[in-house]
Amino acid sequence: MSKERRDVKVAFTVHSADNLPLKDGEQMYADDVEVEVREAVERAVTEWYQRRGHHLVTYEPMVV
Repeated sequence: MSKERRDVKVAFTVHSADNLPLKDGEQMYADDVEVEVREAVERAVTEWYQRRGHHLVTYEPMVV
């Protein structure tokens, strides 16, 4: 029996912009950090799916 799950969540708190590093010579902001976190999660999920997940789930998971 298959079952669709949509329960995985990632939460984070961003430092104030005053404490964030520069990226490509520009000040980072919370939106930049959100993009970076999302990309890191997508890479991790893709790597897991390629390594093991394709044996466990019907379709490649999507990070939304």
